[in-house]
Amino acid sequence: MAEVILEATKQLHKQMEPKFRKLSQDALAVWQNREIRFDCPVVHLGLRRGESFIDTINGVEDTKGNNGIRGFLIITNLRLIWYSEKSAKTNLTIGYDCINNIEIKQTSSKLRGSVHALHLRTRYKDVRYEFIFTSLIENSPRLFTSFQTTIRSYDTTKLYRDFKIRAAIILDKELLLLPQEQVFHKFGGVWNISAEQGNLGTMYVTSIRIVWFANMAESFNVSLPYIQVKSIKKKDSHFGQALIIETSNTSGNYILGFRTERLEEITVELNRLFRVFVENPILGVESSVSDVQPPIEQVKQPRVFDDIDIVEAEFSGQANASAAYYVSSSKLEENIVFCPQLGLAIEKPPNNISIEHLWKLI
Repeated sequence: MAEVILEATKQLHKQMEPKFRKLSQDALAVWQNREIRFDCPVVHLGLRRGESFIDTINGVEDTKGNNGIRGFLIITNLRLIWYSEKSAKTNLTIGYDCINNIEIKQTSSKLRGSVHALHLRTRYKDVRYEFIFTSLIENSPRLFTSFQTTIRSYDTTKLYRDFKIRAAIILDKELLLLPQEQVFHKFGGVWNISAEQGNLGTMYVTSIRIVWFANMAESFNVSLPYIQVKSIKKKDSHFGQALIIETSNTSGNYILGFRTERLEEITVELNRLFRVFVENPILGVESSVSDVQPPIEQVKQPRVFDDIDIVEAEFSGQANASAAYYVSSSKLEENIVFCPQLGLAIEKPPNNISIEHLWKLI
């Protein structure tokens, strides 16, 4: 574990202690997998509870924004962290939810010349960014293999972290359990009163989430991980006393209402399990780095031509730091043409190459 991240993690966990929580709500919110931050305070590089190291790679260049500067790349189960060897104040944190596309392409590095690099296309707050990371260690594929393995695991474990409605989680009236998930309680006779008309169903309380489904239609269900819970309390409703669960800002600020004869018991139990989960979250991403890596030829991807505008300039300040990674969409829109052979709108092939020629190349 890099010393900078270790110290930042200690500071962050101190902020997450009960006596500091009211003063530091940002430390409690799970933003790491959903945001992109540039040159953020070093404490934000610390690993929140439930976040873990996958791999630490030395000698990585942020070729797009800090070409010519050596740095460290930290791969966690929620995000990528890069920071400069000279100063950790020059840093990036890229949440996996923001990543739209991953490619391994040829790029030009001031430190290594023309090499294969990891290209990420991302979107955050309706702004597109491109990031390019180059390993400065010759013939080392860890930058590619470790990250790709982690992303695959992240994409297949969204139920651990995301609030889902009408998901394929129930089979023959039984909950399909996730790895590491344990059912603590199964409550029958629970009415969902979120709509004008109540629906009778069953509630599962597990080590990871709260699940409810309608008895008459198991596809009518909700899966709410504790990580997306804002509050659990009893409250008066037009159906009488009810269990009210509020979801977090990142999951849409939903308010879920449930009516049951075991209201007091369920409310107490949910709050207890919620507190336990906050102290030791299970976020679902499991990945390991193999000691034996495949040769670089096996992880190379074919080059794809694009129209990315790379800004070559010096920037200062928070806003200007992000500008170095900004990707303009104007050229992409101008080069969209209709292809009669495919019956689709496509990006205009470079150098007047025909679609037939591209197929022959493949």
